Amino acid sequence: MPAAKVLAQAIEGRHWAGATAISRQPEQVVAGTIAEWRSLWGRVGSPAPDLFEPGRMNAVGIFLGRRSSEGYSVNILSTSRRRDRIVVVFEERMPAEIMMAQRTPAPSSPPRPVASAPPSGFAAGAGAGFAPSGTSSNLPPSPPPTTRPVGQPTSPWAIILIPRSDLPISVEQRLFR
Repeated sequence: MPAAKVLAQAIEGRHWAGATAISRQPEQVVAGTIAEWRSLWGRVGSPAPDLFEPGRMNAVGIFLGRRSSEGYSVNILSTSRRRDRIVVVFEERMPAEIMMAQRTPAPSSPPRPVASAPPSGFAAGAGAGFAPSGTSSNLPPSPPPTTRPVGQPTSPWAIILIPRSDLPISVEQRLFR
């Protein structure tokens, strides 16, 4: 058997996801009993599907917690066996405009010149960068703050049903690339 197969073997499981869990706190919960399975679904606010087989399955609930608007979700990247454990890897997906803003590097600003004398229109001794009272400055107005429409708050979640109970489970979050 090739070494790569020994290190990571994909495990097929069933999963559900949504954006409106009752649970508002970020958490990752492993369920191995019927009571824990029902508790996962209680965090979502839905009845548990009648699919869980104790002693033969485990489940993992991933709850991102409260988000300020719509467009967030849990994306399950993989569920695999790595050596002596099962590893669930997920990432948080964000609204497109936020993801693009995080990927775009901030423009480098040119160095600012240092003035040795106060600019014209400023009284000597009035303090660097401040116009004397009763005068106006020649600075352009500040641009309006960039805002985006705010939708309803959400609480994204995912539940993964894993058809194995013989190995411990780890959950890893892949950070935004």
